Amino acid sequence: MDKFHKKNAIDKKKEAELIQKDEFADFEGSKSELIFLKFTHFLVRNRKNVFISITVAIVLLASVIGFFEFRDYQFQKETVALEDLKILNQKNKLDLEKQIQGLEVFLKEQNTGKMELRVWKDLSKLHAEKGEFGKAAEYLENAGKRIDSPKEMKGLYFYIAGNYREHENNLAKSLENYQTASVVLETSRELNGFKAWSYYQTGRLFYLTGDKTKAKEFLEKSLKLEGAESQDDVRLLSSYLLLKLGKT
Repeated sequence: MDKFHKKNAIDKKKEAELIQKDEFADFEGSKSELIFLKFTHFLVRNRKNVFISITVAIVLLASVIGFFEFRDYQFQKETVALEDLKILNQKNKLDLEKQIQGLEVFLKEQNTGKMELRVWKDLSKLHAEKGEFGKAAEYLENAGKRIDSPKEMKGLYFYIAGNYREHENNLAKSLENYQTASVVLETSRELNGFKAWSYYQTGRLFYLTGDKTKAKEFLEKSLKLEGAESQDDVRLLSSYLLLKLGKT
């Protein structure tokens, strides 16, 4: 009995497949018309599943678009709030400490994360004006680590951070920042003057920390840069340190 039922089920399946195969056997239109006809028949047979799939796709697309529109709205709102805060600080002539506090509060309350670079730069400037060079450098170091391009801007963050660290008398960290700026700018074909200064500062810090070999390497790089001939100051300073290295 089981064999009979199995055979009957197999026969029905084959019959259904045969009917499906022969459904368009007598169609005499073009190939594109046949494809369209098959597609419409498929939609009719599977209209429930197709409708559910389309609905789900529309809902997902609307959710994604809504999310990005909301994030953009938040960013615009935070941009306006930051500008209003700066105007308020200038209008009320707040001291540096209160300006720093206001920006730190704003930094904690912002949600998009897109305002951090702008706020870090402002906080760095305020801390430097206050004489807190370590904190000023830290914000720029964070900014430099956050971005990869444009590399000239990344190099500038680390270059200024190196200057602040030197004011803090942290020569090891200052050297690290100057060297990072030099490495970042290594492949840049623009701003050779800035690159020359980065090489010089790196060489100078190597000189101050006692690594004469590295100092010579970066100072010579500063002199060899094409297009840096007009940078008379950096060339003279690099040459002077190289002469000092030759006498020691």
